This record gives sequence, C-alpha cells and structure tokens, in this order.
Amino acid sequence: ADGCPSELFRQYDAHPSNDFVDAPYVGVTCTSDELVVQANGVPHYEYVDMTPNGLQAKDHEWSVTLDPALTGDQEDVPLLGVIAFTLTGLPIYGPNEGAFPDPYGDPVYNAIVDDCLGHTAQQGEYHDHALVTACVVEEWSSGPSPIIAYALDGFAVYGPTGCLDAECSEVVEYSSGWEQTGDPETYAWDNYAFRSSEDPTILDRCNGHTGPDGDYHYHATEGFPYVLGCYSG
Repeated sequence: ADGCPSELFRQYDAHPSNDFVDAPYVGVTCTSDELVVQANGVPHYEYVDMTPNGLQAKDHEWSVTLDPALTGDQEDVPLLGVIAFTLTGLPIYGPNEGAFPDPYGDPVYNAIVDDCLGHTAQQGEYHDHALVTACVVEEWSSGPSPIIAYALDGFAVYGPTGCLDAECSEVVEYSSGWEQTGDPETYAWDNYAFRSSEDPTILDRCNGHTGPDGDYHYHATEGFPYVLGCYSG
C-alpha cells in the first residue's frame, strides 16, 4: 500500500460569517491498508444559502483503500449520496440532484451551487457537486493541479490541470469526454453522452486516466460529470 496521505488534508479556521455552526473539522488516520477520514462537513469559506436547507454540522466517516486497483470494469456512481470527499472533509455528490424540484437535473447547469460549487441537502448536509481547486487548496494558483479529493474507490482526484509527459514539459487542462446532448435541467445523465477520444487531454468515461508517471487518477473538470463519471477502481 502507498503511504498515509494525512499531510495532504487541510484543517482551516472557521469563516467569521459561519459563527452559527461548529468550526470545520477534519481528522485523518490510516490503518495498514485504509485511509480513514472523519469530518463535520462544515466549509471553511463563507456559507451562502443556495437551497432552503440551513447548514448543519454532520458526523462523517469515510474509509477507502490505500492501494486502489483498476478493476477493468467501470461501475456507475450512485445516483444520490456521497461518491468522494475533499481534502477539507466535505462530501462530494454526483452531477445530479434528487427527485425534487427539478428531477435529477444538473445542479451546476441549473446554477443552484455556490462559488465553490456546493450547497446543502435536505438535512443541512453541505456537499460539492463539482470542485474548484482553490476552494480546497488555497495556496494553489498555477501549474499542475494538486490532489483535492479522494473517490470512494481510493483513487485520488486532482484539479483540472496536469503534466502531459513525465518531464512535465507541458501542463495541460484535462477535459471531460462527456458532451451535452439534450437539456440537463432535468435527468442530467440522460442529457449527456460520453464520446471516447484519442486526444490525450480528454479523460475516460469515469473522468480519469493513467498519468505520465503510470498512476491512475481522476481530474475535476469544468464540464459534466465534473468529478466522477463512474468508478474505475
């Protein structure tokens, strides 16, 4: 197994505007083969009401393998609930909403997320549907993106940019291979389709690829599915 990535996680101070809720917390431990993350799901940036559900602290715990492996069989991410988590301890949901009010629509397309591309669910659980690198790793500004999240299959999620070759002679922005085919205001998955490409900057159906150093990982992209299209591990 790889080493414990605990040093990557970010414990930020509370934002002064969020004094109505607990300060953000994320705690990281590793067993011999698992990364274990506990968090209260409170963002460290200013909370903005984007839904009728007020922000509440939660009691999250996620365990993922430290030694993820490609299965050769891509598995759909669940329609609802957590698919990944950020280095700041925020859950990440898939690129669709629930049944109400716009059934299973794309929340980014529908502009119901904040500047960090998150909002609260019915029980006040804050979650991201897409990722902004600087909302996770504040000191990053340019060059290859850092890891900003981990998928529940254990593979890392990087921001959108990365090295095109092992020498990093060129930094590129990776893009999703999914294309809009209809109106994703409702039923997002029915209104995008994946098109594979020989372009090395276009990611696979799961929004990942094997990088120049030989490791598989995902990238957060500007376009749908934003974080994960499926699980590769």
